[in-house]
Amino acid sequence: MEILKCEGVRKVYGAGSNQVVALNGIDLTINRGDFVAIIGASGSGKSTLLHILGSVDKPTSGKVIVDGTDLSGLNRTQSAIFRRRKVGLVYQFYNLIPTLTVQKNILMPLALDRKKPNPEYFEKITASLGISDKFDALPNQLSGGQQQRVAIARSLIYRPALLLADEPTGNLDQKNSKEIIDLLKLSNRNLEQTILLITHDEKVALEAERIITIEDGRIISDKRREVNSLS
Repeated sequence: MEILKCEGVRKVYGAGSNQVVALNGIDLTINRGDFVAIIGASGSGKSTLLHILGSVDKPTSGKVIVDGTDLSGLNRTQSAIFRRRKVGLVYQFYNLIPTLTVQKNILMPLALDRKKPNPEYFEKITASLGISDKFDALPNQLSGGQQQRVAIARSLIYRPALLLADEPTGNLDQKNSKEIIDLLKLSNRNLEQTILLITHDEKVALEAERIITIEDGRIISDKRREVNSLS
């Protein structure tokens, strides 16, 4: 079942001689439960695409539909609410609130809507991510890998339609990078979470079942591949 569709998405910054075309006619469909990597060099447009898919930014032209919602029709407040409820965002630098405990950081999206968590689901994702014993810790008491696990748990707490991960291993060593990618694969398999991973690292991209390559704002390659499941 289709969860994401882009039709002729363009993004242009500036005007006249200062105009920069970041995205130039992106057509893309992603199905529910897919694990997709988008790879490209710096400046290729991949991060711009992620921001548009996450309703952080809007295209200059074209259409983006996520879980049946046309993002172009949302105002700023509606976009923020949609992003919180329907899109999980994982960044390179975690973006945890330093004064809140691990548990409160994870539950923040629900707290903003005054919603109570599902205890069974909360336990499932925190146990899967190996942070059940860290609930009372503050972010500065955790390693980089642990902080990224908390960020992933926060992104999953609302059961989003789409999880967007922007260079999630870029700030981690090789061991922690592998663990984070394995955890994303685990959430894709066990929670049937649709994941779109942005990376410039080919080794990371090869962990996905579908690899899309972007160059100069265009998709130049879209390939599916067999991926070994986790043991």
